[in-house]
Amino acid sequence: MIVVTGVTGAIDGPAVGMGAEFSSQCDLRLAGTNARFGWNFVHRGLVPDTGAGTWLLPRIIGLQPALRLLYTGEIIDASEAHRLGYVLDVVPSEELLSAAMSLAEQIAAGSPYSLREIKSLVHQGLTAPVGEHMARHTESLAACFKSEDHREGVAAFLERRPAEFTGR
Repeated sequence: MIVVTGVTGAIDGPAVGMGAEFSSQCDLRLAGTNARFGWNFVHRGLVPDTGAGTWLLPRIIGLQPALRLLYTGEIIDASEAHRLGYVLDVVPSEELLSAAMSLAEQIAAGSPYSLREIKSLVHQGLTAPVGEHMARHTESLAACFKSEDHREGVAAFLERRPAEFTGR
């Protein structure tokens, strides 16, 4: 079984227009030094085509920086994307793929069950009142305690070995 719980993007070169929209949909973004990002839809008489620019971008970098990029269509380089918090890190282009694979391997070592729950809680928590969020959080934590992944995680800890999670 393959379960995709998160997407790590490795961007090196132009991610403009739909490319910027697609990169916004990644959970984590690493940029090579050649990366450029731009939501230039305003110069084509459009709004961002997937909605990521208008919904995700403000949540990723904040309202004013997002509006500046959306209103001006400015193309930013990797270092500016990092300064804004759009990308997690900037690495030399020749090291980008190995850095992204290393990050993905670190993530993949975790419980798929936990990762799904974390992603869901984080995204739902962006718009939920704290009381509603904590009720969902408590429910999720109780479900985690009942999961096979939790049992495996505890056993692996006690046996001092890497966990072999199943996502259940």
